[in-house]
Amino acid sequence: MTETFNGESNSGKRLSPRGAHFLSNWIMILFLLFIPTTIASILSNGKIVTSQGLLFAGYVISTICSIAYGLILLKISSKDDRYNVAGYCSLVVSAADIIKLILSAVASSAAKAAESSASNYVNTTYSGRMMTYSSTASTADTSLAATLAGVGVLISLVAIVAGLIGTKYEFTAHSSVLKGVDDELSENWLILWKWYIGAIIAMMCSLILVLALGMILIIGAVIVLFITNIVKIVFLYQTSKAFGEYNLRLKRERHNSRMA
Repeated sequence: MTETFNGESNSGKRLSPRGAHFLSNWIMILFLLFIPTTIASILSNGKIVTSQGLLFAGYVISTICSIAYGLILLKISSKDDRYNVAGYCSLVVSAADIIKLILSAVASSAAKAAESSASNYVNTTYSGRMMTYSSTASTADTSLAATLAGVGVLISLVAIVAGLIGTKYEFTAHSSVLKGVDDELSENWLILWKWYIGAIIAMMCSLILVLALGMILIIGAVIVLFITNIVKIVFLYQTSKAFGEYNLRLKRERHNSRMA
């Protein structure tokens, strides 16, 4: 029998010891997964890492961890339906990352082919026929690269939206299942979401403002996002521990009631 809660009815007081133990174990795994995910996000950042090998490793680790994270959220959705939405959103982001990686590789090959064709056009002067062919090939390759880049932007937008929705549902689900277990931590998850969405909005504003103020905003937003990720790691650990302690407390209460 599963314990699925919705809305205000989500309360730790309705969790059985088995349910608390279940959440404690799986949320601890989420905590452990989030650490390599954070490291991988740094490795896959082309502005920080220049080594192609490290960039590829970062993408692979990030994608694997993201898929695992999404599957675990689906696993614990038996305790709150919002985990289900968060899990699917995480898988959408993972799929988008894989597609973008493939598109990037194809676009890179097309760009190199266009460059090579352009070089042939310049260097080949003995045959008007060859020159026409090279020019056509160069245009086609350039067009393909531009098309792939446009598709990549659209996929990135889908991933951003899915990521925001997934984060909101995950944070609110954590908050919901903690009610009656640790009300302060439950409220902290909602506060963390406000900080997270605030940082995202600040980054979007900074892209529009493209001035000194925009630069200050984007630096501040990056710092806030970094802090929210660190706090999320702490909250995941605390959430897991809270359910573990709640499980032990329930067992002691049942034991004492039997002894009485």
